[in-house]
Amino acid sequence: MRIYYIFLIKDEAYKIAKEKPGNLYKILESIYLLNNEDVVLGYRMFDKICNTISKKNLNKLLDDSNIDSLSYTHFNNTHMINDFLENETTKLIVNNSHIKLKTNSPYPTFFKNLKNINNLFVCDFINSDYFFLRNLNVKEPNR
Repeated sequence: MRIYYIFLIKDEAYKIAKEKPGNLYKILESIYLLNNEDVVLGYRMFDKICNTISKKNLNKLLDDSNIDSLSYTHFNNTHMINDFLENETTKLIVNNSHIKLKTNSPYPTFFKNLKNINNLFVCDFINSDYFFLRNLNVKEPNR
């Protein structure tokens, strides 16, 4: 099971970080690991590099993208995929600051839904993995 945190990176920060995304990951990881006493500092750092996420627009995008899927459910800002045929169990929660995605799939359905949004940066802080979602290339199986 992997837990991804997805951030909407500001254009200025993206221009700097696109060549060396490791530096961006280190900044976001340091914010993630901050103590509660340092929350103001963390917010200031976060505000410099990330945009807020429109919950309404993102919820609509995910609903529209999965409208025909029997394995998709949505309640408030939580979206679920329980696809037993593809062996995928994924939960996505939309927050103002980030998207949290918990999945057992190496390439969850929601990645396909979000791929066309500019400057989405995906971090897995537990496994020290990170990438810009738009740069993710996965060869899909022939069906």
